[in-house]
Order: sequence, then C-alpha cells, then structure tokens
Amino acid sequence: MTGFMCSSPVYEFDGWTFEYKPALGPWPLTKDYNPRKCAGAKFWAMFSKWDKLTDKEKYATKIGGGCERI
Repeated sequence: MTGFMCSSPVYEFDGWTFEYKPALGPWPLTKDYNPRKCAGAKFWAMFSKWDKLTDKEKYATKIGGGCERI
C-alpha cells in the first residue's frame, strides 16, 4: 500500500527558518524546528521580502516538509 504523508513546507531565508502553508500562513521555527512562541516585527519584515520572490526563488529556499510518497 502506498500513500502520502504531508506536513507544512519548511523554508530558510535571511537567517530565519519558518513553515508556510498559504491556508495557514507563515510561522517562525526554533533551531530544533518547533514553532516559536511569537512572531515579531523582524520576522514579518523578512517574510515580506521572501513573499516578493518568484515561485522558483521561493522553492530554492525550501529545506523540507511538503508531501512525500510513502
């Protein structure tokens, strides 16, 4: 039997590691990939820069997550 296992895609950009799914929005992660307690102005400034990248440029910053066949 095969199927898919999905999680939020994880990106690394401008010194930040974060997850982002359009339906849920972005959220910063700690170094061990746990969600941070809050997202401050520095995170939102970085995300604004990342969000202006092309889809190809955004994909280049992806470091994990998404859907994988199992």
